[in-house]
Amino acid sequence: MKQARFLAIVKASAWYDLAVTWPFATPWTFALLYGALRSAAQALDLPGAMPPLDATNTLFANLLGSVVVVWSLARLLSPSVRMGRLDGMARWLFAAWQVNAVMSGGSVIVLGFSVVEVVFGVLQFLPVKDAPTDVAT
Repeated sequence: MKQARFLAIVKASAWYDLAVTWPFATPWTFALLYGALRSAAQALDLPGAMPPLDATNTLFANLLGSVVVVWSLARLLSPSVRMGRLDGMARWLFAAWQVNAVMSGGSVIVLGFSVVEVVFGVLQFLPVKDAPTDVAT
């Protein structure tokens, strides 16, 4: 694909991450999001556990949310093939850990996030025709 299209995908993935991840960045917004996800999982009678939140789970969610928000802003402000490749790698890792969590008894509601991770992960590893030669295409 042409580099301009690839960079549009990098930006779209960053906007998606901002929209989905900003609630993870603070204890208050994460508690609201987690409550909504837990209610949805229960209403849909989805398999897997969504245990009550504790301070440690919230801390790790907040760390994740904070880093992903900053990473999203970096991709929006300086999109590049390199940033897309790195983001693609992170998405494969996220998807792997999400699947691992579900296989270990976590709620299958997590797999909704995994689908998007895999799609953006694939897109950000497609060849780029007019990319600079110093960046893997």
